[in-house]
Amino acid sequence: MEEVKVITNTDWWMLGATILAGAIAAGATVWAVRMSNEETRKQLIQQQEQYRKEKEEQNKEKKFVVIKPMIMTSTFNGVLDKLIMQNDYDRKVLFSGDDGFEFFDDMEKRDSQRCRIMHIQNESKYNINNLVIFTESYLKNNRTNNEIRYKTNNTLKILRPKESVFIRIANQQQFEKIVKMTKENESNEFWFDSLVEYSTEARQRIKYHYKVKITNDIYIEIEKDEIENIEDEAMDEYGSTVFRNLQDYIPFDRSAYVWKKMGQYQASGAMALFQMIPQNMSGKKDLPENKNT
Repeated sequence: MEEVKVITNTDWWMLGATILAGAIAAGATVWAVRMSNEETRKQLIQQQEQYRKEKEEQNKEKKFVVIKPMIMTSTFNGVLDKLIMQNDYDRKVLFSGDDGFEFFDDMEKRDSQRCRIMHIQNESKYNINNLVIFTESYLKNNRTNNEIRYKTNNTLKILRPKESVFIRIANQQQFEKIVKMTKENESNEFWFDSLVEYSTEARQRIKYHYKVKITNDIYIEIEKDEIENIEDEAMDEYGSTVFRNLQDYIPFDRSAYVWKKMGQYQASGAMALFQMIPQNMSGKKDLPENKNT
């Protein structure tokens, strides 16, 4: 039987092309998976960043605090009475300028001088920090054109919820001049301008501008009452300038003080009622005249 030999010729080019094609396909697959993973990672980073920004915006919105100044007219003893009658125990900060606190420490002036006071209260649930309160007042006599200016610049480290700040808008010289000009019917104009800067717990720095004009101590025009600027906080912390805490000047026994005040009000009301009663209602009747005599 004749042996048959089969001779096979290997096509090395075809084999190399097959292997190369497989390597390329594998490399393409690895590259595609890597690119897919990279894209997924980028998407995750973008989602995380978007989530962080959304949470930050929500936090800013939640902890956004607007402090609205207002002007009240009262003696400082009247302010203390109000705190007692309303059973208010929150800190009440009184600021002043370079002229000091003589207008408040003097008991007679505290009780008799009915002045205009700027009042700022933190009505939110969050602390506000690093308050900077700048005020400038300007009094002008329209007849003589004489001017008196007064500035204050105070800082407070922290103002907690329900706490307040009080600032007298005119100094003693302006106050006495206004009283005199009003008594003598002299035309006058008074401008009060205040800038209040503070930081929220959302790390925002807010600047609030409040400006009023008072004519002849009667007519009040609000010229500005608005947020002037909001920016991300980027400033050093402040301490607190000298102030008086009005709570320290309230009598220790508030209950006794309240009862005393109520007694005074009742007595005053009774006297007013008595004065309103006509004399012929005192219980005696006038007898008719006897015309036959």
